[in-house]
Amino acid sequence: MAYAIVINLDRESNPDVVCNELWNVIKDSMTDVGFFYIRNTFTINLPEQEACELARQTVESIEAHLEYYNRHLHRYLKDFYGFDIAATTNLLMPAKEKIYLQEDLLEEI
Repeated sequence: MAYAIVINLDRESNPDVVCNELWNVIKDSMTDVGFFYIRNTFTINLPEQEACELARQTVESIEAHLEYYNRHLHRYLKDFYGFDIAATTNLLMPAKEKIYLQEDLLEEI
């Protein structure tokens, strides 16, 4: 039931110093509410609807806080989407069709 949220900032159109500052706020906020962080992906063991709602609420709370400083997080977001981790394909692994099991090994177990 693990779900992932991907967040990417538009670093091509915005200054690095601002993006780095925003990223630290995003990372801290997402991990504070229970997401585990790896690079630009935040994972959590929640159903899709709950994970997405939690991510949206977290980003909206950041947005509300940044309005005080006249910044708008959505201007800096390039990607903000979620996906079920079970639906991913690890392209570093061989295709399923190319994985062969030696049956006599299975019989020994």
